Amino acid sequence: MNKFLVGVFSGIFSGISWGLNTVIIGVVLSSAILIFNSKNLFTSTLVVAFLHDFISALWLSLNLIRTQKIKKLLVILKKRSIIFLICGSILGGPIGMASYLLGVKYIGPSYTACISSLYPVLGTLLTAIFFKEKINKNIKIGVFLCVIGIILLSYIPINFEIYPNYKLGILFSIICVLGWASECVIAAYVMKYGEVDSDIAICIRQITSFIFYSLLIIPIIKGYGVVLFVVKTKLIIILILTSLIGSLSYLFWYKSIDIIGAPRGMCLNITYIIWTILFEILFFKTNIDLRIIISSLVVFLGIILVLKKN
Repeated sequence: MNKFLVGVFSGIFSGISWGLNTVIIGVVLSSAILIFNSKNLFTSTLVVAFLHDFISALWLSLNLIRTQKIKKLLVILKKRSIIFLICGSILGGPIGMASYLLGVKYIGPSYTACISSLYPVLGTLLTAIFFKEKINKNIKIGVFLCVIGIILLSYIPINFEIYPNYKLGILFSIICVLGWASECVIAAYVMKYGEVDSDIAICIRQITSFIFYSLLIIPIIKGYGVVLFVVKTKLIIILILTSLIGSLSYLFWYKSIDIIGAPRGMCLNITYIIWTILFEILFFKTNIDLRIIISSLVVFLGIILVLKKN
């Protein structure tokens, strides 16, 4: 298998595994609603994100030990490129992921997924603007089709009675787009020009995210009491499982970006929304309708165009 196909399949697997991770995270957040009252829901959402990234950082560190790359990690920590990687990690990890979860809280999962799917468009624009990379017509049209397909798939009119603070949800979703797009572009640059292996880069990303949460976000929301409470419940077992799946998704995502570039890697990654729906159909017997079929076909047509070399 040539290198390009490895990048393509890595991107596909990143979408599949993140779709599964999303479904399980949904179960965790639903359980949190039952455990905590509405006043603690904001805190518990961020605590779930913190624990997810903390456990993920442990999984990815174990992976570096398994592949005997810990020494490489220590060498990279001394390079100047680590500053860019840390900045990208903060933008995509604590800021991007926390904003995504808060978007789900204030505006619902469908609308949040709809808005967050715009991040490949912004990422492609940033790649062209800052790194002067030529984006061919196939990629431009493919990215556009992918986003249109995801929007058609995700869009559900907002129920203002259920989500009275929908403006906050839209704001957090936009912040999520900015964070994820910036992270992808910075990570692609560091892996290409900073000569950083993708598995090391994503490990640094998760460690940075965990440190940022633990030193800033969790103390501000006074969430360590909730962290200790969650650790004592059965939710921690589910979090360990979903963090493993999430870690695999991160590994595949960064590998895809490293091999086939940020625009292609991002487009393959946002297919997680389709995989999420498929897993919900499989596990929860969700009904499939014509909109899902048409939207999925539009996304896959876009992916075909994005992956065409000429």
